[in-house]
Amino acid sequence: MNIVTFTSLFPNREQPNFGVFVKHRSLALASHANVRVVAPVPYFPKSLNFNFVPAHWRRLASLPEQEEIAGLPTWHPRYFNPPKVGMTQYARWMANGALATVAKLHREQPIDLIDAHYVYPDGAAAMRIGQALNIPVSLSARGTDINLFSTMPLIRPRIQQALQSAQAIVAVSAALKQRMIELSIPDEKIAVIRNGIDAQFFYPRDRAAARAKLGLPREAKIILTVGALVPLKGIDRLIDAMPSLDARLYVIGQGPERESLQAHIAAHGHSERISLVGAKPQTELGDWYAAADVFALASHREGCPNVVVEALACGTPVVASDVGGINELVTDDRFGLLVPADETNAQGFAARLQTALQKDWSRDVIAVSGGARSWDDVAREVLKYWQARGLG
Repeated sequence: MNIVTFTSLFPNREQPNFGVFVKHRSLALASHANVRVVAPVPYFPKSLNFNFVPAHWRRLASLPEQEEIAGLPTWHPRYFNPPKVGMTQYARWMANGALATVAKLHREQPIDLIDAHYVYPDGAAAMRIGQALNIPVSLSARGTDINLFSTMPLIRPRIQQALQSAQAIVAVSAALKQRMIELSIPDEKIAVIRNGIDAQFFYPRDRAAARAKLGLPREAKIILTVGALVPLKGIDRLIDAMPSLDARLYVIGQGPERESLQAHIAAHGHSERISLVGAKPQTELGDWYAAADVFALASHREGCPNVVVEALACGTPVVASDVGGINELVTDDRFGLLVPADETNAQGFAARLQTALQKDWSRDVIAVSGGARSWDDVAREVLKYWQARGLG
């Protein structure tokens, strides 16, 4: 079976940690099929350097037309996408930019299926390309594409059209499936296939050894969060919860909110107890999860957050907002504590974090729950679903 993964959410040499969950599923599928990747990037002239253009777009301008990511041949067609304007046209622009690349790959080796991730604009663009080249398309919903974009009056019908036209649909949580059913998509068309973990990196290990390796204080209570430094992740909630906790908070991730978060930390006078660590590769995250007493996620919205799955696989209890598919991962209080939607403020998180820090958790029990599903399990389930849909 010849598959093309189509998504802008894919690692590249400038953003090696970007969209790693899509990379992992594609790599797992590559053990059973031939997989090539088309990861479009916005066109940006290398000679220009205007401040209004996002910094990561300027970095993407340096990407080659083709590169190899973890052994997967990856193409980066450019597409017109002016920042912050014309969202209704994003799918059309992405499809126009990527069509020639996908057509060339199809001529060289006929494509059996386009596996598109993120329903809008990526999935809608993939549908345009699939219809132009007569190639079936599977769409995978990831979170914001459905939870947020489907609430936008001008984008909602475009999402519905893409979902209705797709030959297969994968949701990474039951909550996302329900949202798509509410968009008038038939229940039987949607498969819930959650993300997996890489057991090579995420497994229980000695906490004291992990702290020594990372240079973290041996006796301190440690709270860890991992995510992009953007408002969606609610990191300010955790910072605001810290004054009432005798603990240290380590924040792994990078993003545009770093300076404002640093100022927020300084305003609390807790710079010594709250650290913005920056981005870390997946090869190092396991030690951080193992070193923490509690993993916290204060997001406003989520699909099936891999960071929760990774923390659980390492045996680390989770305190998280009860949003999206998180309650499908933290299924009872043996694995962590959920903060109800009406209490997702600093006080709500402080109370649950305090309880979690005082509780005697069975990290072995937690790890069995979190590590039960590998990416190869995910790939096999996806392939079985595609076959049931008459694909491949």
